[in-house]
Amino acid sequence: MGNTEDEYSKQNIDDFSSSKTEDEDSSSSSEIQDPFDPTKIDITVKPLIIDSLIKRLKSKPMRIDLNTEFQRLGNLWKEDAQSRLIESLLVKIPLPAFYFDGTDENNWKIVDGLQRITTLKNFIIDKSLTLTNLEYLKQYHNKGFEGLPTFLQARIEETQITACIINPGTPPDVKFNIFKRINTGGLILTPQEIRHSLHQGIPADFVRELAELEEFKTATDYVMENAKRMEDRDFVARFIGFYGGYDTYQPDLDSHLNKAMSRLNQLSTDERNKIKHDFIKALKASYEIFGNDAFRKRYSPFEKRKPVNKALFDTWTVNLAKLPKEDIRQLILRKDRLQEKFIHLMNTDKEFEKSVTSSTGDIRSIERRFSKIANLIKEVLAC
Repeated sequence: MGNTEDEYSKQNIDDFSSSKTEDEDSSSSSEIQDPFDPTKIDITVKPLIIDSLIKRLKSKPMRIDLNTEFQRLGNLWKEDAQSRLIESLLVKIPLPAFYFDGTDENNWKIVDGLQRITTLKNFIIDKSLTLTNLEYLKQYHNKGFEGLPTFLQARIEETQITACIINPGTPPDVKFNIFKRINTGGLILTPQEIRHSLHQGIPADFVRELAELEEFKTATDYVMENAKRMEDRDFVARFIGFYGGYDTYQPDLDSHLNKAMSRLNQLSTDERNKIKHDFIKALKASYEIFGNDAFRKRYSPFEKRKPVNKALFDTWTVNLAKLPKEDIRQLILRKDRLQEKFIHLMNTDKEFEKSVTSSTGDIRSIERRFSKIANLIKEVLAC
């Protein structure tokens, strides 16, 4: 019987991938260029019994956050997988370590172990789970927690687990890297899900607000209307990350976007409204110029449409956001010429094509694609 979250999960979690946005080669996007000081890693490893987790779940308000969006949803496991976890406890198979963000001592956020904790809650507290398809203890088929003998109830409650607590004061960049390193379960967290968890409040709310704009949905042809894994918010975060200027970029991409979200806390309401206004302006312009072809590679006017491309999204939106209204009006009037020049660029400049295809977080790729699109816009406006 397996005892890792990956084994319980791999047949029980939906495929969250999207074929409507282009898979990105991020081979250099997430490589750390400026490693953090390892002495800033502050994790306490301590033994707990399951009953201590149950008490946190029973307290009002609950002292374990089961709704951390970066961890997606609880209850992704089917009953068979949940039952096997309970059976593991009953036959004394150890569970993997649980990881918590302990920034708020009274409200731990689950970093790794959400499905396991949800299973315990379902079985012991909510009593919504009855055991099924057991491998060893078949005599307890269809039994709930209260249907087990007292000594087995106690065995579950007194099972010792390992809890790894990321302590308050751990810098966001360090915490981000910790989250990625321990994110090895059946549902791998995306960088945006981690960013969302680390930057609750104004940053997370602002990114969500922009991702929910009708202009964003229209410009991306509604391919992310029901986006999973926060893919839509990842697009928005890239715009915010480069809005202040691509020339200030320092790799890696994950750290750059993480810092950009953190800076949102320092901006005034008027400054955030200016970002939102310019984002809407860029989205409207993109749609007026390219229609449902916006942010997609194109090598011929007649070829089949390709998926939405993240690198083209951040490049076009940031460049257009910086233009005055009159320049945008002129670009819309000359959209046929702009489209022709973009197709020509895709066909003749292999370095530009590479910059929106592979290693898109590499500093040379970013400089190349932003400058090339900026020059393309200048050429069309000068005609």
